[in-house]
This record gives sequence, structure tokens and C-alpha cells, in this order.
Amino acid sequence: MRNGVFSPAMAGQGLESSRLEAVWRNACAALPFAVVITLVGILTDSHTPLNDFWGNYALSQRLDPRHLETFYDGFFPVGYTVLLRLLSRFGYPPLAALGINAALTWLLAFALLGVFRLRGLGLVPSLIAALLVFLFPQVFDYLYTPGADSGAMVFFTVGTCVLMLALLTPTPRRWWYVLAGGLLGMASLWRYHALLAGVFLMAGASLAYRKRIAGILLALASCVLVYGGQIAVNVLSRHSPFQTYQAFNIYQHMFPVNWYRTAEIPALGTPLSIVLSNPSAFLSAYVASFVRIFPILTLPLIFCLFSKDSQLKRPAAVWLCFCLFYSGVMATADSGRAVLLGLPVSLTFLLVSVHALWVDRLRTVAAHVSWPRRVSYVALVLLLGACATKDITTIASWRTASQNYRALEQVLVRERITDAQQVYSTDLYFYFRGIPPFRPSYSGGWLDLPLYHASHDTHGISLASENAFIQDCRLRGIRIVHLTPRCKQAAPFLFRIYTRGAESLRFIAQVGRSRLFRLD
Repeated sequence: MRNGVFSPAMAGQGLESSRLEAVWRNACAALPFAVVITLVGILTDSHTPLNDFWGNYALSQRLDPRHLETFYDGFFPVGYTVLLRLLSRFGYPPLAALGINAALTWLLAFALLGVFRLRGLGLVPSLIAALLVFLFPQVFDYLYTPGADSGAMVFFTVGTCVLMLALLTPTPRRWWYVLAGGLLGMASLWRYHALLAGVFLMAGASLAYRKRIAGILLALASCVLVYGGQIAVNVLSRHSPFQTYQAFNIYQHMFPVNWYRTAEIPALGTPLSIVLSNPSAFLSAYVASFVRIFPILTLPLIFCLFSKDSQLKRPAAVWLCFCLFYSGVMATADSGRAVLLGLPVSLTFLLVSVHALWVDRLRTVAAHVSWPRRVSYVALVLLLGACATKDITTIASWRTASQNYRALEQVLVRERITDAQQVYSTDLYFYFRGIPPFRPSYSGGWLDLPLYHASHDTHGISLASENAFIQDCRLRGIRIVHLTPRCKQAAPFLFRIYTRGAESLRFIAQVGRSRLFRLD
């Protein structure tokens, strides 16, 4: 300041300082979200129904730079697998996975707070809005459940937010597009379908923002550059650049799969051949899946139609195009998690549009009449309460399962089990806290599908007959058989053993609905 006048340089420094301060406040405000995920981990003894986590972990233990084919898996990209390998030094694998999810939760909350603050919500309303997204049951479940889905969801959400910011800014910086594309590419390294989602998003953006096509192409180039790591893995391991196991997804969309008897799954051809083998079954499954995915993603956009904010309607149109493209493709496969990738962004549109509607049309009414404000408060409390109630119920079920698994493990320790593979289980979610390699032996299960993995794994313990089962258990060193009521899906003789026992198996304990038998 010279003679009481601010110079442009000082004004710029003040603006930059203000932005850094806002970023710092958002970063600090996002920390409690990560703390909650960590506390849930403590409450449940770091034990949850892991979603494809053990598959990624098994792949990570096989990684060998001298054999590039070990880096390829048609169902899981290389990103999460490599990260698990780097963190495997921490011992108990789920601990590292929960740490990853806590960091991802912080990143998601940080990005959402930034979006809401830019929309003028203020710190407290922004925290409430971010809390609604965080507590939404399906989002909350996957933020806590270790697996690649949480990373794909978070990176895709943050990448979408950055891309929308670049499109809405009059003079965006180029690095915004680079960052947006890089984040979308990172999501693709965690889940294959995120690559299609990123391309669909940028295709919708190019239709609505034709004058920004150069920036969108820059984002696309950045996305391809990041995903180039996966392309390199595919090519160097003698696969096509974009090869995945999408044929199995389409197959299980049309036909029931008994995960205990995966050896019975026929050899699959191309996706097109599977569809043509039974077009009516495919069409029926496709329509049902599309009806499940598309409305959930697009319904929150309805409030954008009533807003006067034109800067809100155009991004909503981009997102509507994305939802149409994405739902149209993802409906071809069986995945209840397909909606997860776009759900946080759709919820963000819902909250931003409701706020815009309040500012544009309802604030003047509320200034003269008190009931609109009271109704909004009641609705907000009910919504938060409903989400929190569902989440607390989920945590309670996880805690109960954790306690049961701990009790089962204590029985096994008393039986002098020192290797998890000495136990056979019909609970596909069962794993140990203190008995490496943490997973018992199974029949079937996705880990044994050659369709999923290049190696020729066996299909687990034989279920051809009771005698074949007992003999196979002895050959593999199985000492304890753990059965649950679901064993009926594996084989009738297992359910008979569960209910009546067998001559060669001695009942030793029951925990909850699980029963343990010692192989004599």
C-alpha cells in the first residue's frame, strides 16, 4: 500500500491468501468424516464384509515385475492391487485397506465442501450437505467397505467436480482440465467401467460446451495418459489394450451362478455370442437393470429444472447425458454397484439445486411466512435421521458378525489351527484376524475362476459327494469344517452334515448359526 492505495500486486496476494485459507478450512472440516470411518473400523474390530478385497489382495501377493502377466487381471485394474502390495508390510491386510478408505473419505468430503462453498452455501450448510452425501446408505457402505469400488467412486466424483468447475469458470486454467482427466483416469485404474464413465462424461460435456472442446480434449488426453499404465500392462502381458472379462458379467446377468460350484460354469464365448444364445433373457435382464440404474441417477436432477440459475441447468444437462450413456451400457451387465459411481454427483446436484431453488423462489416467501423454513428444517432432520439410522443398523450388523468371527477364531485357536487353509468354510465372507493367510479353504468362489484369472487355479474342495468331500479335505490338510445354513446352496450332503452331523466329522462348537466340525 502506497499513500493509502492498494497496488494490484497486493490485491492479488490478498486474493491468493484468501483462497488458501478457504482451502485450509475445507481440509480441516473434512477431517471428521475420515475420523468417523476410522471409528467405525474400531467399533467393528476392523472386520467387515469385504467386497472383492481378498481377490485384489491375492492378486497383489502374486505381483512379480519379472513376470508381467502377474499384473493383469480381467476383472480388476492394476491401481488398487499395486497399492495393496505397497502397503502389505503393515501385516493384517484389512487395516491398510481401512486406512485407504479413510483417506478416500477425506478426499471426497474435501471436494464436496469445495463445491458447496463455491455455490455460496456457507461453512455450516456445506457441512450439512456433505454429511447428507456421506451418510447416504449406499455411499456410506462403500466408503467403509474395503475394495476397489470406494476408490473408483471417490476419484470419479472429484474428477467430475473439477471438470464441472473448469466448464463453469469464464477463464479456466489448463491444469484444471489436466487434473480432471487425471482423476477420471485414476478411477479407471481402480475399476474398469470407470473408463467408460469418464469417456461418457466428457462426451456429454463436449455436446453442452462446444466452445470448451479444446479443454475437454485436454482432459481426455490426461485421462488416457493415466490409464496408459493399464494399457501397457495389458499389452506387455500379451492381452489386447482394453481386454477385460466383461463376458462373465453379461453371463451372470442372464443366468444364475452358484458361487459354490463355479466349476459347472460353461466355457464362455464373446459377449455377443452370450447375448445371441438367449436374446429374450438378455433383454429382460437389460430392461430391469436399466430401470434400476437410470432413475436413481437422474431423479435428483428434477429440481434443477425449477431453478433460475442457468449455470446450474447446463451442467445438469451434461450429467443427464452422462446418465443416459452410462445406464445404457452398464445395464448390459449384472452389477448392483453400477449406480455407485455416479451417486455422489447426483446427490450433489440434488442439494445444490434445492439450495438454488430456495434462494431464487422460496427465500422471499419465508421472509414473510415462517412455515417454509420450518418445513425445510424438519425435512432435513428427518432425512439425516433416516440415513443415520440405516447406517447405524449396518454398523451393528458388522459388529455382530465381527464378534461371531472372533468367537469362531478363538475356538479354532484352541483346536491348534495355525494355518487358515486348515479350515474349510461355506461362509464366503469369513476371514481371520490372527491366523494367516487369513482366508479359509472354499469350494468355488470367484477366486477359483480361471475366467477371472490367468492362472489355472483349482475350484476348491470337491463337492461331488460326501465321500469325495471328506477325501479331498484330508488330502489338502483340512482339519476343521465350518458350515453355515447357506451350505445347502453348495451341496445337499453339507446341509445334512450341518443338521445331523456325520460319522467322519465330530461336532465341536456352535457360534450364532455357524457350526464347527473336526475331521476325525
